[in-house]
Amino acid sequence: MLSAGHKLQERLMGQATPVPGVDPSTVTTPRQLRQCLRGLKERRGLTYSALDARARKLPAHGERRLPSSTLGDLLADNDRMPSNKAAFVTFLAACEVSGGDLVQWLAAWERAATANLVSPAGAVRVSDGRARLLGVHAAIRVDGASGELPPYVPRDLDADLCAALTTAALAGGFVLLMGGSSVGKTRALFEAVRAALPEWWLLHPADAPVIGAHAAVPTPRTVLWLDELQRYLGHPAGLTLGVLHRLITAGTVVVATLWPDEYSRRTTRPAAGQPDPYAEDREILRLADVIRVPDRFSAAELRRGEALANTDRRLRIALDTTDAGFTQVLAAGPALIQRWETAEDCYGRAVITAALDARRVGAQHPITRNYVTAAAPAYLTQFQQATAPSDWLEQALAYATKPVHGASGCLNPVPAGMGSIAGWTAADYLHQHAQRSRRTTALSDAVWQALAEHHHPDDTARLADNALRRGHPELAVNLYTRIGLTIDRDRADWLVAILIRRGQVDQALQLLRDRADSGDRYAPDSLARRLAELGRIDELRVRADRGDPRAADLLADLLAKEHGTDELRRCADAGDRHAARALIDHLAEQRQVDELRDRANDGDEHAARALGHVLTLLDDIDGLRQLADAGIESAAFGLAIQLSARGDVTRLHERAAAGDPYAERALARLHIDAADADELRRRASSGDREAVERYADLMVGQGRVDEALQVLRNHVDAGHDTSSGLTTNRDTANTSVAAQLAHLLSDQGRIDELRTRADAGDEHAAMWLCIHLSMRENIDELRERVDKGDAMAAASLVRVLVKLERFDELEDEVAAGTFTAAEAWSRVRKVRPDSGRD
Repeated sequence: MLSAGHKLQERLMGQATPVPGVDPSTVTTPRQLRQCLRGLKERRGLTYSALDARARKLPAHGERRLPSSTLGDLLADNDRMPSNKAAFVTFLAACEVSGGDLVQWLAAWERAATANLVSPAGAVRVSDGRARLLGVHAAIRVDGASGELPPYVPRDLDADLCAALTTAALAGGFVLLMGGSSVGKTRALFEAVRAALPEWWLLHPADAPVIGAHAAVPTPRTVLWLDELQRYLGHPAGLTLGVLHRLITAGTVVVATLWPDEYSRRTTRPAAGQPDPYAEDREILRLADVIRVPDRFSAAELRRGEALANTDRRLRIALDTTDAGFTQVLAAGPALIQRWETAEDCYGRAVITAALDARRVGAQHPITRNYVTAAAPAYLTQFQQATAPSDWLEQALAYATKPVHGASGCLNPVPAGMGSIAGWTAADYLHQHAQRSRRTTALSDAVWQALAEHHHPDDTARLADNALRRGHPELAVNLYTRIGLTIDRDRADWLVAILIRRGQVDQALQLLRDRADSGDRYAPDSLARRLAELGRIDELRVRADRGDPRAADLLADLLAKEHGTDELRRCADAGDRHAARALIDHLAEQRQVDELRDRANDGDEHAARALGHVLTLLDDIDGLRQLADAGIESAAFGLAIQLSARGDVTRLHERAAAGDPYAERALARLHIDAADADELRRRASSGDREAVERYADLMVGQGRVDEALQVLRNHVDAGHDTSSGLTTNRDTANTSVAAQLAHLLSDQGRIDELRTRADAGDEHAAMWLCIHLSMRENIDELRERVDKGDAMAAASLVRVLVKLERFDELEDEVAAGTFTAAEAWSRVRKVRPDSGRD
């Protein structure tokens, strides 16, 4: 039985039988559409009155009519588009047009209606898109099989995919297929888009900047095709969060594919204190309607394949190969691995391995001849180098690029124009295999040097990241420095920290100064923090005088530490506002209420705010009321806390009636705390976050854990992030509930559910799962999660390996580029110089 998605595809893509002499497939303009409509009327031999009579008999909700005025507008001989599509559809029904013919006519309307609209530069109609050019893998060649691709075998996910595309087409949207290499995700997406939106424009960007340029002037009814989404992320002119918002708001349907490890790497928050280079990617992916593509065909999909196997021998071979997946065999994936790993040509194997290692450590752009020439010798023995033929590189490239079974080669050339090669890319399936098989294989210094000298500029930051994580800080500094002021915030922080550790303090501070002066809104804070850490009071004072609030705060802290209270007081009274700020902070720490009140009465707003915090700590209700009535916000906040703690509802009501927002919030909280179980349940079911949390706590206290878990699940799973005005399929607005759910699942040992939620991108579940695995020293599963891109698992794995003194494995994690492994290994080597392998 065909899936709903395949039925839709079969209906939309089925061959139509046009009315003789009237071919809607030729229509591209409104005039041609009108000509075809008139021809259809004449072929049917119907008068205006006969058409109207037929229209009246059509089954429909409400009245259906085709009066003379409507038909006149529809059939007029002019260049304008008919104004009434409903009348157009009724006319076709009255002319007994149905099935595939109807699809052809509707497509003709779409083309005519958009004929005068501006199309994106380089775009084609979806129906004219070519699967191979959009990223669908070439299929194996088999005698007797024709065409670039075998027939499409309907997937179980087709119905969900078509529904997601249809929804996105209504007002814009982002649909993402996630799956490993060669699992059929790009082919499924191609077939679904062609079925659901055949007459829309299809834009396939050649590079990331094309996306930003298109978003600046978006066109209607456009599908933006982003196969291998990671190629378009992390680029300032590519798919940023702002660009995606503009595209969706303009009605664009953005479709993309992504590998699971790339998705996990970008959606998992890093461990505390670690850089967060994928913060924006995480927000972008929150807007995606994610559909997962399994690695293997289901039993139902295999049955559908069997039904089509007699039409194409390629399908028969894929079905009969039981040691690999159906789609992987079609793309010659297993054969590529065999050609690389069992190569008799040592030079070909060296070139392939050099390319795979380059991509493994961040070189996403094609590798060049210069890189291969410099790196390949590192994969050869001295004898192989000495006895290499003069044309070794040409022979190696010929071996590496030869198509396997007529499909992909291990390396595939990238053109630089007609008859010219810019470089080569490793086959996706082979790359994914190499990521696992060479995970802990360290690159030699020669290969790193070849990458540093011969890489695409857009890969510089990624290569620097990998060099740092894999124990090559000097190379990382060199690469980061090349980026200059375009380096992002997290990488700039890394570079500054490395430079300071290496004693290059002035260079580190100058980088922060340059970034601050160039408009980086985060750099002033980082600069002030570093100046304070280094005790650079004079420069900190200058920046504070220029109005930098962070510098002022840190200067005050330094002054308080270096000078006694009397000196601070003398300087403050002499007009030194930095000393005055430091004095107030010191008085607040010492809870010197009288002096704080005196300075507040003298008009010192900072003293008034500090006094409010101190009086809150001291439970001084009268003092808080006086300050709150004087308009001090910190006092109003503290007073609400104290009145709430005392249950003083009467005074809270009085203050709320007078317009105190803090009192209003405290009353709302008291009402929830005082509610009985039924009231809490009612509020929780309506989506009240605080009620959900309180009700769950109540149920746990009564031993009704399953009920607590269910109310938390209901809230999290129904959550939507509406802060951006765009609905998502991920819960970000109610993170405290998600955290409570993950913590409770961990406490109750519900690890399978915790794991499922972590794999779906729930950062709280991922954190508690890592805690659980760390406590049980489950190294194998932690390592599995690291390979999926889980940065929190990486930090946990490193801690466990250090704790257990499994230093050989820690060294392997450095070679694998695991977050924090290089830092931990460096610390271990300082304390235990004899650790690790000889």
